Amino acid sequence: MKSQFFQAASKPFFQTARNLKGNKRSRIDIVSPSLCNDALKHLGPSLQAYEGCTIIDINPGLGLWSSKVHDFVKPKQHILAEPPASPFLPHLKPLANQLNSRYHLLDWPEEDVWSPDRYIAEGLLPPFDNSKSKTPSHSILILANTRIQADKGGEQARTTTAYHKLRHWCDDISLNTGFHAGGPVRMLLWFPEKEKRTIIPRTIQYRSTLSLFLEMTSHAREIVCAEESLVGKMKMRDKGTDLMSGQRVAQRMQETGIMIPDGRQIQLYEQLGGNDKGSHTPSTGVRIREWHKELHDLQQRFRSGDFVQADGMDVGIIKRLSNGARLTPEYARLVELERNLKHIAKRAKMTEELLQDQNQIDSLDAQANDSNLGESRQAALQAEVQERKSLLQERVKNTSGSHTRDEFKNLKDERKAYGQNPPLLQWDQRKADPIKAYNAEFHPEKGLCLIDVEKKRTLPYPMSAMQWTFFSVLMAALWKQPTENLSALNNIAPGAFEAITPHVPALTDPGRGGERDLLDLPVNRLTPEMAYGIMTAWLDWPFQPDLADFPQRGDSLMAFEKVQPVQ
Repeated sequence: MKSQFFQAASKPFFQTARNLKGNKRSRIDIVSPSLCNDALKHLGPSLQAYEGCTIIDINPGLGLWSSKVHDFVKPKQHILAEPPASPFLPHLKPLANQLNSRYHLLDWPEEDVWSPDRYIAEGLLPPFDNSKSKTPSHSILILANTRIQADKGGEQARTTTAYHKLRHWCDDISLNTGFHAGGPVRMLLWFPEKEKRTIIPRTIQYRSTLSLFLEMTSHAREIVCAEESLVGKMKMRDKGTDLMSGQRVAQRMQETGIMIPDGRQIQLYEQLGGNDKGSHTPSTGVRIREWHKELHDLQQRFRSGDFVQADGMDVGIIKRLSNGARLTPEYARLVELERNLKHIAKRAKMTEELLQDQNQIDSLDAQANDSNLGESRQAALQAEVQERKSLLQERVKNTSGSHTRDEFKNLKDERKAYGQNPPLLQWDQRKADPIKAYNAEFHPEKGLCLIDVEKKRTLPYPMSAMQWTFFSVLMAALWKQPTENLSALNNIAPGAFEAITPHVPALTDPGRGGERDLLDLPVNRLTPEMAYGIMTAWLDWPFQPDLADFPQRGDSLMAFEKVQPVQ
C-alpha cells in the first residue's frame, strides 16, 4: 500500500538530501510531495484565511514543504530562515532568486529567527499594534522544523527543541509577547514522534506540564503522525477506551465530511486488535506489543509447515521434551510467546474485575451524594461506599504481582480522564485523526509528526504576568511526581495539602474530574480548572514559602528568574 507514496517525484528531493554532507547533516527533512499534498488537504480550508500573509519559515531544509505551503497560501512574502553556513542554503537560493520572487532567504542564528524584534528591525514585519494583542492575527503564519539529530549518527538527538519552543509559545500567549504581541499567530511545527508523546499525549501517563499549558492556552491538533506511532513501543491505554475514542472521532469525521486518503489511515482499530465499528465499552483486553507480530508470524509459519515442533537430528535444538525429543528453536520461541500471551490475558481479566468493582463503587458514591435523598439514606449509602472501598483496597493489596496493581491504578485513572466532559486529553477531543506518514518519506528515514497549534479565542483562565510565571514554577514543582496523589503538595511546602485543597472545589467534584477522596487523585489528572485553582489558593495562603525554596526543574528555571516575591 505504501509504495504509492514513493513516486518518481520524490526521487530528486531524496537524492539531494542524501548528498548533503553525509553524516554531517543535522536535520530530518520531508522528501515526499505526496505527504505534503495530503497534509495540506487535511488542514483544509482553514489556511485560506492566511492568503496574503507573511510566512516565517524556520529551518525549511530543501524547501519542498515550504513551496507546497507557499503555492497553497499565496503569501505576500515568504521568509526562509536557515542557520549560518547551513548546507541547505544553496538549494534554497533558486526560490529567492526567481523573477518576482516573494521569498526572502535569511541566514540568521537561531535566537534571531524566533524573535520578532529582528524581523521588525530589518523591515520584514511592521511594528506590532499592542491594542490588537488579543485579536487572532492572520497576517503571520509560522512554519518550523525543530528536528536535530546527532552529527555522528546514532539515535540520540543532540538537541530537540519542540518542547522548549512550545513552552515559550505558551508563555508568549499568556503574556501577549513575542510573535503574539500583535495578535495570536498560528504555527505548523514538524518534530520527532517521540517528543510528541508529552505534547499531545494519548495517555495521561505521558501528560506533562507542557501539555497542561497547551490545554489552557491553545488548540493543538495533530495533522501527521509518524509510521511508528502505534507500534507498541510507547505506553498505551486499554483497548476499549481507545476504541471508544476512535469511534467518536470517526463519527465527527463522517458528520463533517473529512476523508483520509487510502493508506494514510492510522488504522487505530486494526492496530488495537479489531476494526469493529459498533459501540464499545471499556475493556482491558490484550494491548498490542512489539512481540505480537513475531508471535503471529511464528504461528503462521508453524501452520504452513515452515518448521516442526521437535527434531532430534536438528543441530539447532535447545529444549528437551519428556519423551526425549527436543524442541526446535522456532517452536520453543512460539511456546514462550504463547505462554506470555496467556499470562497477560489472565492478568487483564483480573484487572478488569477490579475495574468493574471500582465502577460500581463510583456509581454508588454518586447516589450517596444525591441531595434529593434524605440524610439517613445518604448516610447509609456513604457507609456502604466506605465499606466496599476498603474491601477493594484490600483486594488490590493482596493481588499477586505488582503489574496487576499498577495496571489497575493506571487504567482507572485513564478511564476517569476519558469519561470527563469534555475528555481531559486534547487527543480525545480531536475532530479528525491525523494522517500517517512513512519513514521513507523523510531523509534520513526517521519519521516526524506535524502539529497545528494556535491560541484559543478566549483564554478560560487569564492570568497576569506574575500569576502565569508563578503558576509555571508551581506546576513544574508539583509535576516532579506526576503519578502521586495531591499529598505531593506537601513535598513543596509542609502543610500545603491541608491548607490549599479545601479552597479548590473542583478537586472533590467527580462531575469536574475530581475525587471525593483526594488521595485517589493523581497529579497527572489535574484539569486546567484545578491547576488554576491550586495556584490562586496558594497565592492567598498566608504561610506560602519563599519561591527560592521551591523544588526546581530545568524547564522552569528561566521563568523562576523572572518571578518577584509574592506578598
